[in-house]
Amino acid sequence: MHSKRASKHVRRITPYLMTVGLGLAVAANAAEPESLDDETVEIPAPTIDTDGDGLMDAWDRSGNGQADAWDKDGDGQPDLLDDDGDGQPD
Repeated sequence: MHSKRASKHVRRITPYLMTVGLGLAVAANAAEPESLDDETVEIPAPTIDTDGDGLMDAWDRSGNGQADAWDKDGDGQPDLLDDDGDGQPD
């Protein structure tokens, strides 16, 4: 008789335990930070030729028509940044 009661009790709480387990699994998965290796950050092509050589080598990040990021080594990535708005690399 005792085993039938235990069996009935287990059957009754099983859906609740599964719901709690699923909720904890979803919460733990959401709390994991996403790795940057999976996502590559796209940097747009430079749009300004600051040294007059015919190759675009600077970006206008602020949209004011003046360069505020420069690619000095030619790898297509900004190397020098102007974050204070004075028109010169910081």
